[in-house]
Amino acid sequence: MINLAFYYPAQNRWSVNVLAGALESYGPGLRAVFPATPAELTLALRSRHGAVSVAAFSLFSCQLGAASALVKKLKALSPDTVFIAGGPHPTAAPSETLAAGFDYVITGEGERALTALLRSLGERKPPRPGVIRGTPADLAACPPFSKAYGLYGPIEITRGCPFACTYCQTSYIFGAKPRHRPLPAILRAMEAMLAHGHSEIRFITPDAFAYGSHDGKALNLPALEEFMREADALARGKEGRIYVGSFPSEVRPEHVTPETLALVKRYAANRRLVIGAQTASLRALKAVRRGHGPEEILNAARLCREFKITPYMDFILGLPGETAADEDASMAMIERLAAQGAMIHTHAFMPLPGTPLASEPGATISRRMEKFICGMESRGKAFGKWREQKDWKRGLVD
Repeated sequence: MINLAFYYPAQNRWSVNVLAGALESYGPGLRAVFPATPAELTLALRSRHGAVSVAAFSLFSCQLGAASALVKKLKALSPDTVFIAGGPHPTAAPSETLAAGFDYVITGEGERALTALLRSLGERKPPRPGVIRGTPADLAACPPFSKAYGLYGPIEITRGCPFACTYCQTSYIFGAKPRHRPLPAILRAMEAMLAHGHSEIRFITPDAFAYGSHDGKALNLPALEEFMREADALARGKEGRIYVGSFPSEVRPEHVTPETLALVKRYAANRRLVIGAQTASLRALKAVRRGHGPEEILNAARLCREFKITPYMDFILGLPGETAADEDASMAMIERLAAQGAMIHTHAFMPLPGTPLASEPGATISRRMEKFICGMESRGKAFGKWREQKDWKRGLVD
């Protein structure tokens, strides 16, 4: 018997939902709970006796220090518990994660690897502590959440991204070739959500408009329309609605076209679109390998206005090597976009492990840029967590 306590804070719920769905195939011999706070996790481990005790974590890089401190405390209270970590940071920095106190680190996609590891622990035949490499999941078979545990959330429809932007972990974790969840599997997941009273259906994907695309670059409009049409029909039939290209998804600027926006207006409930702009400098866009230029950003905003959709433009502040000229370009474009009705969503550059920019020191944002963004925020034209992000540093906290 395995007693599993899977830590379930708000920031990690969508990834844990997917893993909980995979655990449904374990069968008898697994008891799982999903404590949402350190106190609840502590209680869950204290109250588990007579079986193999396991604590699992899914971690972003910014969570490693706090997780390490928590694991240290929990090991003192429950020394027989096995601690497992997976997620973006363990995948990119497995040795660092092991050093943080975990017994096993699962890298890559964890659906199969986590289930297999738990089976080996339950059979008292565990592998040697260390790194376990995950294998790509079958998106047709693996559910995007767990009906058995009642853990619902946005439906992941695509993994992988061909662009490999130098600041982003997605391509380096999931690969450059997109893999799409088949439409029948998406509709089954939607049916489960609608049956349990979840009427607003949202989707997780690197680029919502690239659904069905062979390479993630050239749009597959017939596949995209079929997905949106069928999803909308199912949702409407159960008094629900779908949201495509808004939180927690986004779209690429060059994929904002009259055709894709017409699909949003026809089938989706959202009247805002999250668009990854990142910077207005052509030099900086090329440096981070975005694969588009400033004109595509402006064109996307123009088309959104024509279709009466509000663009929410993502910008990254303090990219490595950013010059005063680069900042000038971004400030000018932000002013222009805001004047035309766009909202600006600001981020600070974070040197994420596993990316080409992992060794950079972090965001360096000039005082004039900070003043400019603060002014945009005071006017209600911008929002974001750039202040917290610019102070983040790699590694463990004391």
